[in-house]
Formats: sequence, C-alpha cells, structure tokens
Amino acid sequence: MNEQYVLYQQRWCYFCRRVRAFLADSGIDIPMRDTMVDREADRELREGGGRATVPCLKITSEDGEVRWMYESRDIIDYLQAHAV
Repeated sequence: MNEQYVLYQQRWCYFCRRVRAFLADSGIDIPMRDTMVDREADRELREGGGRATVPCLKITSEDGEVRWMYESRDIIDYLQAHAV
C-alpha cells in the first residue's frame, strides 16, 4: 500500500522531537507542519484529527482514506513498519 504522511508537530515539544529524531536517524523524509506558527496546519489538525495534540501523523491511503495517529511511540512504531 502506498501511503502519504504529514507530521503535525511543534518545534519545542519533547515528544515531537523524539519523532523528528527517529525520522532523521531513519532517513525518512516526510512533510512537517508546525502548528504553533502555521494557523492553517493547526486548523487542519483540529478539524481532521479532532484535537490539537501533537505529535500527530496524518496518514492518507492510496484510496484517499485519511487516518490521524497520535502518540509518539505509536507514530514511530507505525513508520518503522510501513515507511522504512
């Protein structure tokens, strides 16, 4: 399955830093949106995911289905299984 990812995060968030470090160490390059400085990203996260909590991984499947995944450990585990 070919999926597209966007990471909603904030620069100073400890759990966001954990996910960013994993991405850098794994060589995974996905778009990131900082909800502290990007009002549109904050709105998308609240409307799509239902809450403003970060980090949040937006997963869009080939057929256009969108899922929102919270929790840094869950995001890292998911990307290890699907994006590495």
